[in-house]
Amino acid sequence: MNHRVFVFLLVTLLLVTSAGCAASRSAAPAPQTSRGDASSGGAPAAPPMPALEAKPSADNAGQAVSQPQSANASGAERMIVYTGQLSLVVKDTNAVVDQITQIVKDVGGFVLASNTYKDQGHARATMTIRVPGEDLTQLKATLAKIKVLAMTVENENLTGQDVTDQYADTQAQIENLTAQRDSYRQLLDRATKMEDILNIQTRLDQVQGQINTLTGQQLKLKESVKFATVTLTITPDELAQPIQVAGWRPEGTARDAFRALLNALKFLGNVLIWGGICVLPVALLIGVPVFLVIRFALSRRKKPAPKPQA
Repeated sequence: MNHRVFVFLLVTLLLVTSAGCAASRSAAPAPQTSRGDASSGGAPAAPPMPALEAKPSADNAGQAVSQPQSANASGAERMIVYTGQLSLVVKDTNAVVDQITQIVKDVGGFVLASNTYKDQGHARATMTIRVPGEDLTQLKATLAKIKVLAMTVENENLTGQDVTDQYADTQAQIENLTAQRDSYRQLLDRATKMEDILNIQTRLDQVQGQINTLTGQQLKLKESVKFATVTLTITPDELAQPIQVAGWRPEGTARDAFRALLNALKFLGNVLIWGGICVLPVALLIGVPVFLVIRFALSRRKKPAPKPQA
């Protein structure tokens, strides 16, 4: 009897265990069915989970899309320092210099240097100007206004230097040094010994000096980016167009003749210098005694012989 009860309980336990395993296996694929078929009538709690999982993935996708946009935005804000050179041939140098000065003022720039000088009776000029250079389109428009004033543009050059990384590195150094400065200030407030106070103050002054130097470099970079530097060479048309007749260039012949004249004058000057310093003293030392002797001898010959007495 006891044996039969024991067998009955064992069979019952096996049936309950197998039923629980079957229930767990049948419950596991239910979420997959609800995700694979939207029309299936799965458990009500299953759909929110995929929705919660899908929402973060959508946000991540949005972030992934926004990152290139921010990179492009930072690329659009690159810090470029522009420098340019222009060689202009004009009719009236002085008038063009005044017009360029006015154009620079109108666009918000300034003239850094201006030099006008005479060359073969005609005015030449060189100028260094600073004009807004943050917008490349605006910079080119300003240069176009200047080029209109010329009869011919002999040379034109515009280059840019990217200083974005240099500016970012400088900013990072300033931030690190600022943190060090704040730490030293806190230590200085807590210091009680005079030796500690002096050491901390010395280090604090050094860090502050480095911050000031880097800040000045940053300001210089900003100014260089804000204003482009353009060097102008202005030549009058009379000097830019040499006179040529069948390959003959009078200015070349005149230059050769002038060089020959200088060489002749140089030779004559050398002869005079050598003669005055070396030859003349020697001639005086030798020539004067010889001249006196010869003169004395001639005077002796010219004396009449004494007449014989009667």
